[in-house]
Parts: sequence; structure tokens; C-alpha cells
Amino acid sequence: MFLKGVSVKRLLLAALALLGVFGGAKPIVIGITQIVDHPALNACRDGIIEALRRAGYIEGENVQYIITNAQGDFSVAMAIAQDFLARRVDLVVSITTPSSQAIVQVFKDTNIPVVFSAVTDPVGAGLTGYPNVTGASDMIDVRADLELLLKVIPSLKRLGQIYNPGEANSAILTEMTKKAAAELGISLIVVPAEGTAAVPLAAQSLLGRVDAIYCTTDNTVAAALDAVVDVAKKGKIPFLFADPTSLERGVLICTGFDYFDHGLLTGEIVLKILQGTSPKDIPFVRQAGTQVWFNLDVAEEIGFVFSAEAKKLATGLLFGGERFVKE
Repeated sequence: MFLKGVSVKRLLLAALALLGVFGGAKPIVIGITQIVDHPALNACRDGIIEALRRAGYIEGENVQYIITNAQGDFSVAMAIAQDFLARRVDLVVSITTPSSQAIVQVFKDTNIPVVFSAVTDPVGAGLTGYPNVTGASDMIDVRADLELLLKVIPSLKRLGQIYNPGEANSAILTEMTKKAAAELGISLIVVPAEGTAAVPLAAQSLLGRVDAIYCTTDNTVAAALDAVVDVAKKGKIPFLFADPTSLERGVLICTGFDYFDHGLLTGEIVLKILQGTSPKDIPFVRQAGTQVWFNLDVAEEIGFVFSAEAKKLATGLLFGGERFVKE
């Protein structure tokens, strides 16, 4: 019997993987690493593992995960990459731009597949052009975020932004923010924070100087988000953060993607590779489906009022500690 369009080799590889004998009697070993611990990245990692679980890859049976965290330190990310190489893992998933840059630097001349995830600009970060590397991008629409702020806060003139210039993803998005702000007539005040310890002071420096705060998918800010939230509440400053996962952490407005879904998307790429497709034959993909969330609890706390027209722009609202999706 012949199966049209289906490689027998790929079917055999998939079957062997599910039986826990891919590459021998041992389970597949997948190294997963991220630059820092915060809810969005953790949700992404969980989504990757869930995608594989749904396909029959069960941890402890036919797959083993080595999960690591660089604690915001690129030198640690490099050490993790070297450790994965020494262990000869079967595949690596790198979450965030810094972790992916470390992994690709170490694995680019090997035949071990690398799948990046939650990477803003794979091309700009130097992650493309390698036959063993592919993945998923979480590039956001910065201009759309600023346009949303103008609709929610028509009087907006001065916007503050905190970012880590050491994160390539954040540096790229900050340049995009500068361009969009200039085009929209917004005065942008950018404050650098080169580590989580610098975020509180950076946030405090914006008090009395801005009408709102906007932060993109910066991992340093995300890891120290409570400090920004505290300052925003103290100054009664509207705060937009490009991560819907952070709504319950006290952010007034959240935009962007569901990072669990981004993990599922990344997991689908991993599955294609495990089923025999070469990474070079899998173009990197960009996450779709931007969401907009308003936190009415925070709005009440800081005395901010969303107009009826503004509420029409939301995917959903948080009220009384619960999320409600608009019908």
C-alpha cells in the first residue's frame, strides 16, 4: 500500500518516537531554556510541553525535558547552551531572544535541531540562515499599541517607556516605538534599565513626567513588573504592557498574544521535526491573534475611566478579579 504525499521514513520516525525508541531505546531528550522566569515565558514553555503531550509524547516515558532558566544573565544562558551540547540533547527549544542567541551561537555548526520561541525579530537577532534552526516569532504591533493609547487617553502627550538596551528584542521594539511616537505626535521619554534591580528606579524617574507608561515585551521589565505597577498606581499613571498574561498583576491595559498559544504554535514546529521534517524546510512563523484587555479593578483604584467607546476596543475586561471575554 502506498500513502500519497507521506514519507515512509517520516512515518517510521514518528512511530519510533512515540514508542520511546527514537535514536535508540532511550526517550528523546529535549532541552528547554529561557532567559528569565516570568508568567508569559512560563506559559509559553507549558504550551510547548502540552503540544507534545497531546501528540503522545509523555514525560518520563518517551520524552525527557531538561528545563533551565538563565536568571536574566546572558553568560548563564551561554553556559546552559554549552551544557546542552555536552549532553548531546536531541533537540533544543530556546525561549526569548537572548536565550536563542546563546543557543544558536553554540549549536549553529551542529546537526541538532533548534527551535526558538518568543523571539521578536529572528532576522535582526541573527537567528536565521542556519539549516538546523527555525521557530516562532512574537513580534508585536507597536504602532497599534500607541494608537490604542491615544483612543483610550485622547489627551496623551508624554509617554514613558522602560527597556533593557541589552536585550536585542527590546532595543528593536524601542526604536519602533520612537518612530511610531514621532509619527503620532507623542513625546516619548525612554529610560534604560540594564537589569531587574534597575527597574524600580527607572519607573520612579517617570513620576510627574508622563501621561502614561508603555512597555513592550522586555524580559527584564516583565521579571520586575511589580515595581512598575507600584509606581504606576502611586502616580495614578495609566500603564500599558504588551503581555495579556500580566493583567492580574495590576496592569491597567494589556495587549499582545496568549503565550500559552504561542507555546502550542512552537510545539507544532517541534512535532514536525520529530516526525522527520528538516528545520531548513520549516520557515519561521509569526504569532497571530492580538488581544486587548482592560483591568477595571486597577482603573477604579487609580481613578481612571474607560469611555464606552474605548471599551468597545477590548477583547475582554477584568473586574472583581475575574476575566470576562466580550461576546
